[in-house]
Amino acid sequence: MKRAARAKPKRSPMLTGILAGAIVLVGFATLIVRLEVTQEGYRLSSLRAEELQLQERNRRLRLEVAQLSSHDRLRAIAVRDGLGPPPPGHLVIIP
Repeated sequence: MKRAARAKPKRSPMLTGILAGAIVLVGFATLIVRLEVTQEGYRLSSLRAEELQLQERNRRLRLEVAQLSSHDRLRAIAVRDGLGPPPPGHLVIIP
């Protein structure tokens, strides 16, 4: 027994065009999203590097402030410049 041949339904050229256009649009959308993710990854990486640089600079500046405000250093500068406590009887005003 032979089976009857089934007729293939014909696709409309318009439907084929719409499907192809939809596939292309989905492909472009996927590409754009991947590009944005990659760009943000690079941006995040550079921001992390900048953060590390700023933390290191902050550490160095805090160390410099600590060295410059050292009591021993300030005492040595005061002696060198002839500074000392006010003589008795002078009025000292602290704002």
